[in-house]
Amino acid sequence: MENNVWSILGQSIKDDDAIIGYVAVFTLIIFVLLLISAYVTSKQIKKWKVKSNKDYSKGLYRCTSVLLSLFTTLISIFPLLGMLGTVFGLLGLDLATGDMENIKANFFVALTSTAWGIIFSAGFKLIYSLVADYVDEQIETAKKLSDV
Repeated sequence: MENNVWSILGQSIKDDDAIIGYVAVFTLIIFVLLLISAYVTSKQIKKWKVKSNKDYSKGLYRCTSVLLSLFTTLISIFPLLGMLGTVFGLLGLDLATGDMENIKANFFVALTSTAWGIIFSAGFKLIYSLVADYVDEQIETAKKLSDV
């Protein structure tokens, strides 16, 4: 049976690195909400054409701004989660006993958590770069309409 990198990483995200997986799912949900908020802002702004509803545009501005801030913060957390998993994995090493299974298991946790932190951070940064201009444009327009 061949153990390729992705099957090993897939198993680790279910077993040892579940917290990184949960944060990735949460980040994806925040990203979807951010896109929905930016889209709603875009549609509402096209309808208004004037500063007729400042409270609603202020709410859209705040919602989209908060979601963008949360999303970018979560992206920066992934490398830290990877390093935290590495530290936990290395702290669990017991080199004095010479138990190679324990050493291999803890070293495996250290490496996979680092890998997941890098993978998710890079992936979400790439996704963010694709929509950043659109979201920023909607935030700026909603800000102008609401006089924030």
